[in-house]
Amino acid sequence: MKQTLITGLILLTFNFALAQSINIPSGVKIEMSGEVEVEFIDVEGKGGASNEDNFLKKIETRSPHTRIDKAVLDFRVFYSDNITYRISFNFDDDKGFADKHYLLYKKDNSRIEVGKNRPAVALKRSTEAYPLIGTSYWKGRQYHIDYEHTLNNFMLGSSIALKRPLGYDDAAEDKSFRMLVYDDTEKIDGQTVEYGVRGGINLDKLKILGWGYIGKLIDDEDWKKRLHYDFDYYATLEPDNVLNDEANVNHYWAGCRVDYNLFNTLIRGEYIYSKDGFLAREGYYGELSRDINLPLSSNPLMLLARYGELNIDPRGDVFVPLLKDPQTWNRSLITLAAAYNITDYAKIKFEYYILDEETGDTEDIAEAQNRALQSSVNDNQMLIQLELKF
Repeated sequence: MKQTLITGLILLTFNFALAQSINIPSGVKIEMSGEVEVEFIDVEGKGGASNEDNFLKKIETRSPHTRIDKAVLDFRVFYSDNITYRISFNFDDDKGFADKHYLLYKKDNSRIEVGKNRPAVALKRSTEAYPLIGTSYWKGRQYHIDYEHTLNNFMLGSSIALKRPLGYDDAAEDKSFRMLVYDDTEKIDGQTVEYGVRGGINLDKLKILGWGYIGKLIDDEDWKKRLHYDFDYYATLEPDNVLNDEANVNHYWAGCRVDYNLFNTLIRGEYIYSKDGFLAREGYYGELSRDINLPLSSNPLMLLARYGELNIDPRGDVFVPLLKDPQTWNRSLITLAAAYNITDYAKIKFEYYILDEETGDTEDIAEAQNRALQSSVNDNQMLIQLELKF
């Protein structure tokens, strides 16, 4: 099955590389593009069983390795000048699936989107690793109806979406210590709806965007399977045997992002606060990025530095970090990145991630369990990626 899928993908890629668009008898035009990412990853520290520490959950692998991160096929179907349908297929070693698909209507200063995509406040990433709050809050896909209207320098938008369930994702490339996120929306019993509004202003060099989303936790999937089962101290605020109609199912998240261009350098800052039931989280990041002109090259080198945090229960001391539960840890992430366009369709990226986690381990607990103190994880990571587009 896997060989058939790969063969079909290669043939399809070759055929469309020769002709990037197709016109069919109905007059509908189809355009196709794609992307493949091949990457080298190295987690700090020596690999091999003899070098493993005694963490309750091991790092997936410290040994340097190479992988095809993903292969993507994107299709755009043009029904008219104003109406397009867009679908993106994602392939990895195990499966292929429709990652995003939505109908888009654009006319004058209005935009309507219906289908599965990221929330409209999401950013197109400039590095392979998202900011911590990007992964946690706006990376996941949702089914929504989204409306946006621009008037002069102002933008207003609103959305109605199926709420994304609480799930887990990686802070960077290693998959060992995952954090709590708003995951991709799938078919879920007890599904709920989330409502969102946003507004922004664009003053050329200064851009400001603010937003808020509100809804209810998904029956069982969120408040029972995640909050009660995965956070030991949640029962101190709400009994584990609570019934659905008595549970705190309130849910909201809100944020603000500011972009400022100063001397060809982009300065960006973002803050998000959320509350799911009794569990509050907050995070932020700040980053600087700049394109540097290189001698003997027509393409610039993009440099980026980012620092961000994601904290659990920031205004209290109920949900203290637990060593056995990575989703309870407070985290910080420094990202240092460089990217260079070899051609218009080929890019090479170098990124280094400096991670810090507050695991909750103490000397007293370690001594009582007769083991070494594990107050942090040695899991800084390096990535080198070749990104090929067509």
